[in-house]
Amino acid sequence: MHYLLAGPDDYSLKVKLTAIKHSLGDFAMLSMATSSFEGAKLSPSEFRLNVQATPFLAPARLVIVNGLLDRFQTKGEDTGGKKKPKTEDTAEFASIILSSPPSTTVVLIEKTLNRANPLFKSITDVVETHEFPLFDKPRLKEWIGRRVMNAGGQITPGAINLLVQYVGADLWSVATEIDKLTLYAADRQITEVDIKTLVSSAQESSIFNLVDAIFERRLKGATEALESLKSGGLSAGYVLSMLARQLRLMIQLKDLKSLGEKDIEIRRRLNLSADFVWRKTQDQASHFSIERFKDIYSKLLETDISIKSGQLDESTAIDLLVAELSTQ
Repeated sequence: MHYLLAGPDDYSLKVKLTAIKHSLGDFAMLSMATSSFEGAKLSPSEFRLNVQATPFLAPARLVIVNGLLDRFQTKGEDTGGKKKPKTEDTAEFASIILSSPPSTTVVLIEKTLNRANPLFKSITDVVETHEFPLFDKPRLKEWIGRRVMNAGGQITPGAINLLVQYVGADLWSVATEIDKLTLYAADRQITEVDIKTLVSSAQESSIFNLVDAIFERRLKGATEALESLKSGGLSAGYVLSMLARQLRLMIQLKDLKSLGEKDIEIRRRLNLSADFVWRKTQDQASHFSIERFKDIYSKLLETDISIKSGQLDESTAIDLLVAELSTQ
């Protein structure tokens, strides 16, 4: 059995990947027969060698490839300066998967899935496809309630709403906060006071929610994130500075990535020591173009000038900025 795991919810995706590993037998032994590759750099010969290899002292062989389908995605004339993959390469990779031995399981991992992708169309009959979209609010709240219950805890509806407001749909962060809150509350219900007291990076979470909503042009989500920041006691001017800082970090991260810098060095240079902040900044930087960054940065500059010149007060200026960026 082969698998295709695709979508932006990398938490649920990793949970599924772990389940696949456990289904293949002894987890410790399997680790010695597991190979992982980046699809953009993987050659057909290296792929074939690993897929056809016989597992040694392990129940099965597992080959994980990140972004192989994306390599064969039709991108029109915009190829990012890279050569378009050859049609024969598509057929060769498909052939390797289709002719793989029963002892090998191939797992393809993608950020998005386009069902018109030529490689996907060639292998769709032999892969079990699982998609992991981001949770909407109702599903996220249900997930939080179930996660707390499974951890042996209880949580009020108001606390669930506030946790969603603070952390958003980042399940890695939500799961971490739930574990912490459950231990803290012990035998009583988790309340809104607990959320306000314990949830880390609340301001960072809200600014990430604001950035996500702006880039995805979700006016309602952007407005809610902005109000969350204001209700936390932050001035409109400080919100503007936080937004500018996050945008600057994304631009710098994207630039350093293009220069081939390693993640550990990028984190050091940008001083992104917190895992949550690093993960969200990296995710946001990878999803949007430098042109979109420049456009928003220009609007931020215009807003800053309008405030300092006295044309608009801070609160009105930031409200208008968020509304404009979320709808253009």
